[in-house]
Amino acid sequence: MTATVHILATVRKPELLRAALLVFQTLRVGFPTAHVCVWGNGLDAASAEAVSNVATFAGGKFCNLPATVHDVWLENLIARSTAPFWILDTDVVFHSNAEDFALGDCVFAGRLEPEFDDEFTRCRHVERLHTCVMYLDPARVRAASVAVMDKFPDPFRVTCEHPLLRMTRVPVRRGQSLCYDTTAGLWQAGYGTPFTPKQNDAFSHIHCGTYIDLIKVDSLADLKAAHAMVYADPQRSRGMLAVQTKFYETRKPEVKS
Repeated sequence: MTATVHILATVRKPELLRAALLVFQTLRVGFPTAHVCVWGNGLDAASAEAVSNVATFAGGKFCNLPATVHDVWLENLIARSTAPFWILDTDVVFHSNAEDFALGDCVFAGRLEPEFDDEFTRCRHVERLHTCVMYLDPARVRAASVAVMDKFPDPFRVTCEHPLLRMTRVPVRRGQSLCYDTTAGLWQAGYGTPFTPKQNDAFSHIHCGTYIDLIKVDSLADLKAAHAMVYADPQRSRGMLAVQTKFYETRKPEVKS
């Protein structure tokens, strides 16, 4: 049975609507037969109508939720789901089938994002699997969460915070704060399967689609122009992964001796 695809559509401003609609242009290239659930993130009437229309055209179902945030939405999906599922960002373009990825018997799987120095958040983002295109087995994720908690001693095991799914900033007194972006804790705990190079070639992710208006740092100065290029012709997103890989190399944290 093909796993369900879940998509959270966020539109903070009308001019950002294109980022919420992009994935639907190639959704059935990546997932030709999957059941698709599209969740509006507290969308206004005009945005809800636009997202509902493209979701319906793509054969999906649409439901507008009260306003939420991505990591909370994912945590709730994992808590109430019984079968494996996919999540997709809306600023993704598919070039080939992802529905039939051979992932084996994994807890979750996604594109590996290396540790990098992020000028926007002013944090060191720890290595993780990115949630732009991600497969999760909720039962295994819940079991992994319990296993991680069990490694911590009583009486603090159940009161200690274990940021396995939620985005978490860890202040560092003499150094750069750490950002555990969504699912980073679960990856750092030893779980997860990175996509293969061939699997990564099946899609492009343009990054920061829902908040590009807030990105005003030198290291990402060209990102808005790249978005405009992809919105005009989604196929021009091919090759973006190589550019992004070079970006991560330039933002690689220095190793102190």
